[in-house]
Amino acid sequence: MSEGAECPNSDNTKKPSSFIRFLHYVKPYTWLIVIGAAGGIIKFTVPLIFPRIMQHFIDDVFSSASVLTSAEKMHELNYWTLIIIGIYTFIWIPGTYVRHFFTSKAGNQVTFALRCDLYKHMQRMSASYYSKHHSGGIVSVLMNDIALVSNLVGNALTNIWMDGILVIALLFIMLRMDWVLTLASLSIFPFYLFISKKIGRRVKRNSHMVQDETEEMSAHVQEKVGGYSVVQAFTQEAYERKRFRKEATKLLNFQLQSGMLASLNTTITGYLTALAPIVVIWVGCQRVNSGVLSIGELITFYAYLGNFYLPINRFAELNVVFSTSMAALERVLHVMDQTPDILDSPDAIECANINGEIVLKNICFSYEENEQIIKNMNLTIHAGERIALVGASGSGKSTLVSLIPRFYDVHCGSVCLDGKDLKEYKTNSLRQQVGIVPQETILFSGSIRENILYGNPKATDADIIAAAKAANAYDFIQAMPEGFNTVLGERGAKLSGGQKQRIAIARVFIKNPKILILDEATSALDSQSEKLIQEALDRLMIGRTTILIAHRLSTVVNADEIVVMNKGKIIEKGSHIQLLAQNGAYARLYHTQFDEAIGE
Repeated sequence: MSEGAECPNSDNTKKPSSFIRFLHYVKPYTWLIVIGAAGGIIKFTVPLIFPRIMQHFIDDVFSSASVLTSAEKMHELNYWTLIIIGIYTFIWIPGTYVRHFFTSKAGNQVTFALRCDLYKHMQRMSASYYSKHHSGGIVSVLMNDIALVSNLVGNALTNIWMDGILVIALLFIMLRMDWVLTLASLSIFPFYLFISKKIGRRVKRNSHMVQDETEEMSAHVQEKVGGYSVVQAFTQEAYERKRFRKEATKLLNFQLQSGMLASLNTTITGYLTALAPIVVIWVGCQRVNSGVLSIGELITFYAYLGNFYLPINRFAELNVVFSTSMAALERVLHVMDQTPDILDSPDAIECANINGEIVLKNICFSYEENEQIIKNMNLTIHAGERIALVGASGSGKSTLVSLIPRFYDVHCGSVCLDGKDLKEYKTNSLRQQVGIVPQETILFSGSIRENILYGNPKATDADIIAAAKAANAYDFIQAMPEGFNTVLGERGAKLSGGQKQRIAIARVFIKNPKILILDEATSALDSQSEKLIQEALDRLMIGRTTILIAHRLSTVVNADEIVVMNKGKIIEKGSHIQLLAQNGAYARLYHTQFDEAIGE
């Protein structure tokens, strides 16, 4: 397996089942579930007193054999009515509230903990993971799948205790009343268990397909919404609508199948629980006829039977919920089981007080097997030196600089910083020493202040102003109605390309790294913006080890050393004057660009 491949945890120890692992998140909130279940038990057991009271009135109070006067009968009726109202008011209402509130709280707390852990794990994932997975799909797992998992708490873990205890209590009552009728009422159970097992498997399998397709759709929508300008510029709205409808139809079919399975489950269970009382009444009437049971006892048993089949029907619904939630949980845990490529060694040290000397020793690297991007490269970059990487697209320049902050690890050889292999440093502390100004500036939708502070959240307002001035950004920021508090659109949509780039430079200024990577930082800009940015970059490079990537050679002529790359190898290196004198690849590239500039 290649170094860049994402794979499950490398240890061969067998993991606990998904449900057992889920219970790890539930454990801190067990008390909430217990209280919620207790409230549910109160909610559903309190009504069990009513059939017994009804039997008392049928067989004792209002039967033809009763010796009570009319006034005594009304007194008995009023007494028990007030008792029942009091029980419902002071016991049933609080129990019902407790059941719903604490169950909801437990579900939300577990969802919160699981979502935070998943997000934390995603933050640890290496660049290779994000290059292989759509951001929309990742967000879908984080939001949609975990929302479904919360049903395991709200429905499964609470209801199973609540309904389980209710069924046991009713079985005890019903067995004491008449064991023959109880056995008749249980006659549906073999069929019920068989159907639940069969349908549960299909529901789980189909739920996986629903969530997979939801992830695909989320990724597609996010990608196209982010690139709406390209869609409109090429008038591809009709094509995208057709494509979306095709994907939505596929998802709809999976959802309809899920609805069909859920409906089938409910229908069969409902049929069984509707059929069983007919059998019970048939048996019960024979026992009343033989004098074993009174009419009041039969009516009371029938009333309990309704309460008995209520949790049975909820178990059937729970079967669908559980299968759907388990499918979502398995998808969440699959992500959490992915191991980051870049891991700190147990004895890794802090990367602090460095000089900034970088040495590449016989390094090679590939994203995929049998496709080497960097091939046996050696290069020394002295502390404080400015190195420029030039060459055709695909020569490996951006790949090379991505190895320095350990976005990827080399497959052979080593990258050393101040004489130590990068793997000897803690990754976060290493990256704190590296500042990057990329070709495509990425800003977030918060304020300008928040975007600059991303480089150093502990910086003061004075630091922010100083960074903005150094980046030639202060004047245009102050010209905005809300200054540094101006809220940017998504990816800084309210700013021009040059303004976004200067905000990015200010962000690096406030970070104050020892190593600086400039990846085509002045490309695709007008001459005025380029001049302002170049001035800012000249300030930024002072006292830092700097690696510049540039296609326009006019921006690298003052570099201490220029490294010419081709197909993952260094083919020339030296100063601008030296390379022109060699009359090699660099000289040809330089003269070509010079001639094109003259032609313009």
